[in-house]
Amino acid sequence: MRNSILSLCSAVILFVIGALIINWQLWHLATINTSATAENAAKGIEAMLDEASGATTTAEHVATEGCTSRGQLDLGTEAALRPHLRAIMIMENDQVMCTSLPGNGVLIKNLATLPYSRLALLSGAMLYNNLPVLVLQTPTPGGRVIVSISDAHLRDALPAATNELNLALVVGDKMLQHAGDVSTLNTDAATLAQRVSPHYPFTIEYQPAHFFNLTRLLQQGWGLLLMILFLSCAVGILMRRYLGKNTSFEDDLRKAIMKGEIVPFYQPVVNGLTGAICGVEVLARWKHPESGLIPPNVFIPIAEKSGLIIPLTQNLMTQVVKQMKPLLPKLPDEFHIGINVSAGHINSASFTGDCHIFQKGFEGKSVKLVLEVTEREPLTENPHLVENLNKLHSEGFVIALDDFGTGYSGLSCLNELAIDYIKIDKSFVSRVSDQKDSTILLDCVIELARKMSLNIVAEGVETKEQFEYLNRNKITLLQGYYFGRPVSYVEFIKVLLSRPRGDIRINTGESVAAEQPDVLAERNV
Repeated sequence: MRNSILSLCSAVILFVIGALIINWQLWHLATINTSATAENAAKGIEAMLDEASGATTTAEHVATEGCTSRGQLDLGTEAALRPHLRAIMIMENDQVMCTSLPGNGVLIKNLATLPYSRLALLSGAMLYNNLPVLVLQTPTPGGRVIVSISDAHLRDALPAATNELNLALVVGDKMLQHAGDVSTLNTDAATLAQRVSPHYPFTIEYQPAHFFNLTRLLQQGWGLLLMILFLSCAVGILMRRYLGKNTSFEDDLRKAIMKGEIVPFYQPVVNGLTGAICGVEVLARWKHPESGLIPPNVFIPIAEKSGLIIPLTQNLMTQVVKQMKPLLPKLPDEFHIGINVSAGHINSASFTGDCHIFQKGFEGKSVKLVLEVTEREPLTENPHLVENLNKLHSEGFVIALDDFGTGYSGLSCLNELAIDYIKIDKSFVSRVSDQKDSTILLDCVIELARKMSLNIVAEGVETKEQFEYLNRNKITLLQGYYFGRPVSYVEFIKVLLSRPRGDIRINTGESVAAEQPDVLAERNV
């Protein structure tokens, strides 16, 4: 899961970085285009005003000679030949002396009251035809020359194709955009960019390109986005494969627990006198999809070291309850179900709760739940551990000390913990043979247990000699390949269903004892 999340995050980050780079390039290009558009608009309006300045020169000459027929013709000719001009007017003493319009007509209302300014935007309400104009005024000795420029030509300089830029011609406190009449300039224009004309008193204001624009990104960069998406997915897949090939054993184990690959196997605990199965020990097996069954001595130490032993045991408990509960009617009373618990798990805050949940799964049946405490870690150094186990013992759990004599603190545990059973490790049992003095160590362990009034379970029973020795010493609870290998849940069901109810027995007769352990195990389970 961690590798999958890492691969996904890498792919997403790569895509986001690629998208940001594409967005930056498009923003940079849009900024250049916006500035160029404003520059072209300004130059276009300057060219119109240059025409107006040229017409003003002609009007000044006419003003000196008076508004004769020749002079009026010259004004009309100027207005006709200069394509962007609407009208040329000459005023003297606040009176219209001469215009380029037929009959000395005028377009501007209340022309005499028009305040003087070098350049002015007049709204449609100030003209007889209700169309706004830009006027260029030039003073003369007796008055002034007024040249107007058509709004249609002005709007052509503010193209609609770039209306997202909000291009506007600004003169004083008035502004004209591509659509609409002349309006008062918005004072909240701090974010607008400007292109100031060096020759005439006007500016072109526009909205600069936003750094991020989703519409722009999708419309102009969709091809690059698809390519970045493809590359990001490819990188994520390659990284997932690379990480999958280079994961640690701990990572593999974590994934195995999450996928339910760690499953319970059941090894019978047999009454050596009667041959009846009086219990089972739950053992963890890793059903690897490629490597097959992995034994616990390979992965349990790593699980304990990494802390994965806790979720592993919790998952195992859940599976045991789910599997064993339907079999409870087939089990005799006081049937033992033993499960291994480590010191790391016992010390955890969840341990007692985990055990109570485990116990609750077997309510309604007189089953002995055995907590087999392993000694791969020191047990009595932490008083919390001792307290947890003794508390659970008082609540009905059976406490067994597993692999007795091979761990950290076997003898001290007997003194501190409420122990019901000791499980003699197979390294002691395996010494039993027909050789003289082969049982010295085992004799000592058995004597110690009897003096402390502890029950004994002998593990690793594999031969007839070991079986007979343990029977002679009245060790009745036996476990090992001599009676059966650990088996899967399905195989364990076969053992139960192959015998009448209450008669769960394994043959321990002479003919069985003569067989090899592996062959015996296969036949009996």
